[in-house]
Amino acid sequence: MIEAAGILGETPGVAAEDIPPVDLGRRAARYTHIRRRHWRDGAAFLLADVYLDERLRPKVSDDDLRSRTALKLVAAIPGVRVADARQVLTIGRADVETAAALRIPLNAPVAHVRRAAVDARGVLLLVADGICRGDLVRIDIKLR
Repeated sequence: MIEAAGILGETPGVAAEDIPPVDLGRRAARYTHIRRRHWRDGAAFLLADVYLDERLRPKVSDDDLRSRTALKLVAAIPGVRVADARQVLTIGRADVETAAALRIPLNAPVAHVRRAAVDARGVLLLVADGICRGDLVRIDIKLR
């Protein structure tokens, strides 16, 4: 659960070919693009672009958009089962827009996270691109 997410914009009717590329599932016909900024302890920590299968948008409340992570948004929809989900994390630097949105210095380290989820039929329900402040990223992997 996130403390809060501000919805910065929402664009319905995004064509399947206009969403970020992922190697998972087959695309739905259209997506709703939702841009959000997440906050924790009074500080912006994540800038996210969520592409949600347009058929699912009416089933997601604005309160859910402000309080749930992207994958939990989809998983909480009655009748929808996430059959597979993937995440790719890449380290980068904050560009001008990201630095301003997250209130961090230009070129500060950030983590780019792309998540994708498909249903049992292989339909791509969600693609979420997040940019997280590098000073707040922690990866904990059990090696043995």
